[in-house]
Amino acid sequence: MEQVIRLLVGSLAQPTMRRINSDRGYRFDEPTTHHFCLLKAVRVISALNASIELARRGYTQEIAVLICTVAEFTTHIEFVLDIDDSAEHQLKVKNYIEAFFADSRRDPEAELKKAQIPQGVVHTSIGKTLDKRMSEQAESVEGRTPAASLYSNVYRIYSNYVHGKYPEIMDLYGGTPGQFHLHGMSGTPKDRENIAALDAFVTSASNTFIRIVQCLNLHDRVAADPVLDVWYKEGVSGY
Repeated sequence: MEQVIRLLVGSLAQPTMRRINSDRGYRFDEPTTHHFCLLKAVRVISALNASIELARRGYTQEIAVLICTVAEFTTHIEFVLDIDDSAEHQLKVKNYIEAFFADSRRDPEAELKKAQIPQGVVHTSIGKTLDKRMSEQAESVEGRTPAASLYSNVYRIYSNYVHGKYPEIMDLYGGTPGQFHLHGMSGTPKDRENIAALDAFVTSASNTFIRIVQCLNLHDRVAADPVLDVWYKEGVSGY
């Protein structure tokens, strides 16, 4: 997946250093959907790499916080690349991307802006597409939980760690004698939970990166790399 990011970076003009009032940082000229997907993908990989390092020391709570961001960023990529070509959806995507890149100032006088799109809207949109795809592949979808609900449930579970909810913080307590684990929970059953969660979200992120390759026309670049070519073909066959 890191190599997919490198391929995407290579297909775009490099960002330039700018000063906006008292803020100074790199920005893209005339950013598009490609730039949006690149930036969200960068955060996904950075969060997964950080989570692996945290897993070595058993920092379960901090891993959950990062996984929440992975769940958010992958669904945002899926949202802007959704095959829904309705005018309503395309307008939402256009407005979202424009608002995302318009929020470019970080100086003290910069306006504090709310999230550019509610997470529930994202889940509803990509959930509808997934439900349609599943109904086309299966003889019956009776009794199946709507995909939007599944997306929302996963996001809610991990957002509880972000906001420090009561039961989630109490997960840090245990052992004999009982104590709060302040330096990770390595050597406890949480190690297995961390590995299982990371495995699931690496797979989920990989599927999202396949969508990036498909929708941003990176097929030829991927096919030119033997390792990436195998990854892509295996991913498509199981997607």
